[in-house]
Amino acid sequence: MSNRLDVHFDPAYPLEKLRPADYNPRHLSEESFVRLQDSLRRHGVVKPVILNADGTLVAGHQRTKGLKAIGQTTTPAMILPQKVRLQDEIKFNLLHNRVETESSVVYAEPGPIGEWCWIPWQTIEVEESKNLPFQQAIAFMTAAHGPWGSVVIDDQGRVVLNAEYAAVAKTQRFDVLAWTVASFDAGQLVEDLTGEYGVYDWSGLEEQAPVWNQHIVQPNRLREHSSKAKKDQVRYKSEVWERLVLPWLTTSHRVVDFGAGHGDYARHLRSSGYQVQDYEPYRTLKGKYALDIRSIVGQIRGLERDLRANGLFEVVVLDSVINATTSLEYQHWVLLAVNALCAADGQVCIGTRNLDRELAYEHSEHSISRDSTRLSFLDAHNVDMRFTRGKWQRIRYHTPESLRGLLSRYFEEVELSDTTRATLKAVCRKPRPFPIEDYKEALDNEFNMPYPNEFRHNKHEGIVGILIELIKNRNAILEG
Repeated sequence: MSNRLDVHFDPAYPLEKLRPADYNPRHLSEESFVRLQDSLRRHGVVKPVILNADGTLVAGHQRTKGLKAIGQTTTPAMILPQKVRLQDEIKFNLLHNRVETESSVVYAEPGPIGEWCWIPWQTIEVEESKNLPFQQAIAFMTAAHGPWGSVVIDDQGRVVLNAEYAAVAKTQRFDVLAWTVASFDAGQLVEDLTGEYGVYDWSGLEEQAPVWNQHIVQPNRLREHSSKAKKDQVRYKSEVWERLVLPWLTTSHRVVDFGAGHGDYARHLRSSGYQVQDYEPYRTLKGKYALDIRSIVGQIRGLERDLRANGLFEVVVLDSVINATTSLEYQHWVLLAVNALCAADGQVCIGTRNLDRELAYEHSEHSISRDSTRLSFLDAHNVDMRFTRGKWQRIRYHTPESLRGLLSRYFEEVELSDTTRATLKAVCRKPRPFPIEDYKEALDNEFNMPYPNEFRHNKHEGIVGILIELIKNRNAILEG
């Protein structure tokens, strides 16, 4: 067996020796747990659990519970050669749960029916290789930790479960652990092992994905990467700006772009005479990972001067911000902050990610194309976790119905548009009044965001003070 790291396979690891991980993101309903037990009785364990080198259960928590429930005492297990950090434990868990993908068409040399065997990588033939991003995610983990996965193959040589893993094995040249089934049983096995087995809960990742991690997704979200970008000749592209704002915007309108990334639109429009302020609490230094605190404080002071001189804004732009909020609490603070910035007769133009479109994409042919970058693990709040540049990211999705319901809490008039596109868009008018203490809490948090090492700049009192006074005056007008 030509494996580069010594991952050990134990076909009968004692369940009593397993130590569950401190954090498991997937939770099963009673109905799903019963279904899991039925599958285990019918097929046994055809996908080994994964153990950290210290014996911690990395992936297969629900399966081991199911085995204990039906009276089993052992489980097949892949034991990693070295202890991996918590971030990799969770990545193993996610990949292990999502690995039943049949996008690729792969054949190999089968073993004896109803037995484990190692398939030589030289016998693997990839007839169709799809879902490349998922293969890349698997390849990263196999390169770092050895061949931790397995496949199910029928007696005709077709890999019927975990085909993407087999495709990676062929590319990286390592042998594959396989369970062989009779071809007439393969369809039922795949049906039983795939489908919905519980929901995800990301609340346990707070320390691994702090609020300030989100700045990774901020800087270039309004930029199109091209050869021009390298020369600072950036092509400006934002559906919210292009479809909701620019068609009617004039140089007499006062605008604030809240959560503006690198402020591409604000800078571009100011050069053409438009009155546009921008605020990005996680702006980075150009070309660097570090946050530009001086620039952030400068943005706050610029907003404060404008508010003192001219009052609340006629137009507030909130493009791709609420989909990056790390909690429902921060989602509330963001929306209450833009409510606060909006004049009585102003409007807020909002864009966020469309869950319906994302799910349709997931189930389309495009989801297995070379252009796909999606690996979704949605929780009950439609939050997806992704691992980017060494950090966990939260991506929050909305449907047209959930977005309308959410925005209607903050504005009396909500007009949705482009509900079939990847970006859901809305124009909101007539900000609803909230208690002043609610505004102060939201503004304190949005204009004094947490940064690494528990740092806060504490330069927000001036803008919060003037906004509170302007809100009181606006709400008196609205209520009058």
